Amino acid sequence: MSESDEIISKLTSDVKDVTPSTASNTEDDEFSALLDQFIQNELSNIEEEKENTRVMLEEPEPQPIDDATDEEVADSLDISEQKLYMAYRNYVDAITNIAETHKVPAPKFHIKAQVLYPKYTPGLGNLISIDVLQGWDVMFNAFPDDIIKIQPHASDEELLDFAEQHTDENLQMAVVSYVEILFEIEGCEITYEKRLLEYEHNKIEQEIIEEHRRRAERARRYINAIEKKHFPVNAERLITNYFKVASKDPAGSFEAVTTNPAIFAPIEVDKIKPKFFGLIKPSPRSGMMFNYKLGKFIKKLKA
Repeated sequence: MSESDEIISKLTSDVKDVTPSTASNTEDDEFSALLDQFIQNELSNIEEEKENTRVMLEEPEPQPIDDATDEEVADSLDISEQKLYMAYRNYVDAITNIAETHKVPAPKFHIKAQVLYPKYTPGLGNLISIDVLQGWDVMFNAFPDDIIKIQPHASDEELLDFAEQHTDENLQMAVVSYVEILFEIEGCEITYEKRLLEYEHNKIEQEIIEEHRRRAERARRYINAIEKKHFPVNAERLITNYFKVASKDPAGSFEAVTTNPAIFAPIEVDKIKPKFFGLIKPSPRSGMMFNYKLGKFIKKLKA
């Protein structure tokens, strides 16, 4: 169980314990104050979490929605967040109606559309869970004989069957909305993870492109330096082959190119100029000398 889950479990456990029959009004007030303080801290953390996520994923800063009603902000949400908020609002409305009808104290609900703007983040799911679990306390207090029949780990299908068989429309709406909230939170979580994966994919792809560009520029500097010294070798072939091997074995390939560069591209003896006015023709030994000099040159080369 995560730390946030433990907090939710502790809070919701306390919510069930704080009833008129087991705790004083003072204890009720203290817990309500503690819960409200926790919620406010979590709301602040969510805003920070959203900003950190936006910066991390290099997403554009969202356009602020000032002086707008909750409905107007809700209309501006992305489709995933809209569906989640609609399910949440239906749940809140149903719980509020149940509390009024059965004279049960209604909990304070904390989620507004603005919290979901511009994107859902995982921390928000914890706050929604707190509100949802408090709603179940209302349902239990209003319909104790019915709610007790629901198994602790009932499936979505079992919950929907329970709602369909019950005659109270508000209870039906609360249970159906609860199932929808679970479903929509899962969808938002998947969307959130998809954003992270897409960012990581794009980041890795960009890093590969940048690395390829840097390697190409470095290879061109090597080629130009070798050609400038007029070594009798196909410089482009030499460096291209070297970089291919270097991508798999950097240390070994550098050792090879600086001691025997001819293994990457042969020394072209026919391009070596004769000495002494053409009297001494180039020989394989001349190629060996140039191979040695080329290796020394590459070792000292700062490209």
